[in-house]
Amino acid sequence: MRIFIMRHGEAEMFAKVDKERTLTEFGEQSALRQGTWLKEKLQENATHFDKVLVSPYARTKQTFDCINRNFDNVLSEHTEIWDAITPYGKAEVVVDYLSALFDEEIQQVLIISHLPLVGEIVAELCGKNNVSFLPATIAEIDWDGEHGKLIQAKLP
Repeated sequence: MRIFIMRHGEAEMFAKVDKERTLTEFGEQSALRQGTWLKEKLQENATHFDKVLVSPYARTKQTFDCINRNFDNVLSEHTEIWDAITPYGKAEVVVDYLSALFDEEIQQVLIISHLPLVGEIVAELCGKNNVSFLPATIAEIDWDGEHGKLIQAKLP
């Protein structure tokens, strides 16, 4: 399974509640550029995302919207807004779900989430996390259902 783990784009510093923080203009542009890269990456292999998991926070949903624009909005039908991938979600829960998707022979997954969870997911899949998750960073992992290998980290 190929797993792409993305931290949301740069967000404003303050909002009434953390869940409502939105992307800055720079954050939106970074997410759009990362979406372009993802589409080119997937076209190299003539594949697509079978599943997209997005945190319910405003900034992750906006990041997804930027990515989805690059895919002509076809990712919506493969998307699940999931409360388990908010900033303080549990990496073990995410990996358990990825295991279920692996058993269903899902080939490619995109996760759009937050610090610290994105790093914890990489560590859970690969045994350690070597990725500095700046906003809009994407980690690409090849995972066999038990062990993961970091292929690359794409900075915005």
